[in-house]
Amino acid sequence: MTAWFDVSKEGLSKLVARRGSHWILGELLQNAWDAPGVTMVTVSVEPAGRGLTEIVVEDDSPVGFSNLTHAFTLFAESGKKGDPSQRGRFNLGEKLVLSLCNEAEIATTTGTVHFGPEGRRNSRSKRAKGTAFRGLMRLNKVQAEDAVRAVRRFIPPQGIRTLVNGVELERRVPVRTFECTLPTEIADEEGVLKRTKRKVEVNLYQPPEGMPGTVFEMGIPVNETGDQFDVDVGQKVPQSFERDSLLPSFLRDLRVAILNNAAELVEEKELASDWVTQALGTDGAAPEAVSSVVTRRFGEKVVTFDVNDREANDRAIAQGYVVLHGSTFNKEQWNNVKAAGIVKPAGQVTPTPKPFSPEGKPAELVAPTPAMARFEGFVRAFCLAAAKVEVKVSYLKWFNATAAYGERNMSFNVTKLGKAWFEGPLRQDQIDLVIHELGHEYESNHLSTKYNDALTRLGAKAVMLALENPGLFDLSRYGARQDMKVSA
Repeated sequence: MTAWFDVSKEGLSKLVARRGSHWILGELLQNAWDAPGVTMVTVSVEPAGRGLTEIVVEDDSPVGFSNLTHAFTLFAESGKKGDPSQRGRFNLGEKLVLSLCNEAEIATTTGTVHFGPEGRRNSRSKRAKGTAFRGLMRLNKVQAEDAVRAVRRFIPPQGIRTLVNGVELERRVPVRTFECTLPTEIADEEGVLKRTKRKVEVNLYQPPEGMPGTVFEMGIPVNETGDQFDVDVGQKVPQSFERDSLLPSFLRDLRVAILNNAAELVEEKELASDWVTQALGTDGAAPEAVSSVVTRRFGEKVVTFDVNDREANDRAIAQGYVVLHGSTFNKEQWNNVKAAGIVKPAGQVTPTPKPFSPEGKPAELVAPTPAMARFEGFVRAFCLAAAKVEVKVSYLKWFNATAAYGERNMSFNVTKLGKAWFEGPLRQDQIDLVIHELGHEYESNHLSTKYNDALTRLGAKAVMLALENPGLFDLSRYGARQDMKVSA
């Protein structure tokens, strides 16, 4: 029988070469780090002349390679598939590295395999412990330096010393360690990889100076994100076949886990970043984390724009609040912000006073005195002359303002003003109050530019009327009120 497939080494090497050289040592190191009982791994990258580089990776595992055929069999069933705490999946990594080699050798406790121009051959030579990979690879000096530079960012596992060209990989100190439940991949009884969720330890690190934040799978970099942290996930992470990019759904879940467990570590400049705003709108974002982001980004005094009380928005700004508009967040983010209960509508925090609120005693009509009747005559005449509107005038007690205007009815609070306020000749404070209320013919919001413009326009009109028709402001010309029947 012949095999279903043949694999062209040259064709595979061309596909692999486009990935650059930064991944090569990662594929070799992941096998060494996963070896049972390993405590030491050494890596050597040295020029070999003629555009070649010699790479040697050696570990001290007491067991070594349990099945030597896995060294040269693509996609052979691997015990790593069923263990989410180990890095491999497809039994593919070292074969990709071999495709770039002119010659190579894998020596372990169960034998040795040589790869050369003539093909592959086995020998009975065995190591007492561990596995050593040696490859003569088509890497020039620059590519070799890139590979070494890339491996310097790796995060070695606890308990395993890792030396690269004689220099031990830095043992970085996490800024935060936490446990959370994240998606991972694990093989079922038939060896088929399935997605599941599992509790895992996550370590956050400060990225090296000038380097972008990156997600690591058990110390091996997978995907540069540009986020604030280097994030090392202690299990297999769902990623592309080429192991160089994360699934978007996993990255979203990881980001919200980071926000939930390290919100106070998020730098101020990161509060409006893509990763934080994505986490803010994800199901599972903790109210405490959402609250931390919103209050640190906008301050403690925050309200939402209230379409039902527009003046309240301006009142909030005047009192030092930040007013958040609908465009500040998307729908999902708003859902989490509202669920956190930290931001209320402006109308609940800085409400516009309501003259006729249901609380307290209901407003009652008051029978006008002769002076009040004369004042009513002036109000009606002035409103018609200054704004060309016919208004009704009411005298009330038990409402929440000194005066009010609505639906072309001007009401005066006799309880607050007192009946004596209406006695005598017309005064400045009386004209002031009438103009203030008549301004609401044009705009209800006291703090708007439109209302301010209405007041200045009415004030100017009052001056011109006083010059042109001074009799308008003579209260004695207005007689007793005839058209309002009320009880005393």
